[in-house]
Amino acid sequence: MIDKNARSSILVVDDDYEISQLMYCILSEENYHVEIASSGKQVLNYKNLKSIDLILLDINMPGINGYELCNKLKESYETKEIPIIFLTGNSLPEEKIKGFNCGAIDYVTKPFNGSELLARIRNHLELKHNKDRLKEMALMDGLTRLYNHSYMHERLSEEISNSKRHKHKLSLIMIDLDNFKEINDTYGHKFGDLVLQKISASIKELIREEDVAGRYGGEEFIIILPNTDLSSALKVAEKIRSTVKKLVWNNENLKTTLSGGVYSLEDESINEFIEKTDTLLYKAKNTGKDRIVSGLSVGF
Repeated sequence: MIDKNARSSILVVDDDYEISQLMYCILSEENYHVEIASSGKQVLNYKNLKSIDLILLDINMPGINGYELCNKLKESYETKEIPIIFLTGNSLPEEKIKGFNCGAIDYVTKPFNGSELLARIRNHLELKHNKDRLKEMALMDGLTRLYNHSYMHERLSEEISNSKRHKHKLSLIMIDLDNFKEINDTYGHKFGDLVLQKISASIKELIREEDVAGRYGGEEFIIILPNTDLSSALKVAEKIRSTVKKLVWNNENLKTTLSGGVYSLEDESINEFIEKTDTLLYKAKNTGKDRIVSGLSVGF
């Protein structure tokens, strides 16, 4: 979610210490949050890259050069939308064209005019924040403020590709609120909406920042867990089930429970991955509800 009160974060990537410190001073005076990296490798190992709003990137660096780093960042789902401005001494037209071709949004040559650079940064940050707001509106479920069905399908496809390419574990949780029709019929649809909102808030509190939660259907939720094996995903699902069961409502007679399925990717396509997880969910539904069934427990 977009935090309207947060300062914009800028990552300066340059192996020249003096340039990095100069940029730090210039940007800090404008109240930007500034991070410094001296190599492409350091950037790729940066654990919170998706929190960065803009990158100022040098080209000539040891190891991974600026062009290579730009290409790698644009290949990743997490970082492809971060605007990159090349800030470099290479002023040849063919170098600028190469920079734009690999995904940079602007190209500034050293020595630079500080006021001009700040104006460019402000414009690109404003464009990014406006784009982020529009994207959030398009991708979010209006009631629960979780991601919507179409985004979750797109994101899952991307995570499956990453998992297969990098040999990382990937797990999926599908959960469904038990007896939701009865809740609506007994207490009304407005109260039913409040139930969905409160459960959604609980899910968001219980998952990691890198996990992705969405509303997949009326009272059905889906959670993507990158770099997570089946046993770890099962613990997350059980924690969500337990927490939802303990929720306190104004209507004392109401008790909310969830049924869920948990599966870890092997070599399935996206449709097979969803289908297997959904099958486990309905096994949970058909064997008494208020329980989680995993691929391990049924021998998938």
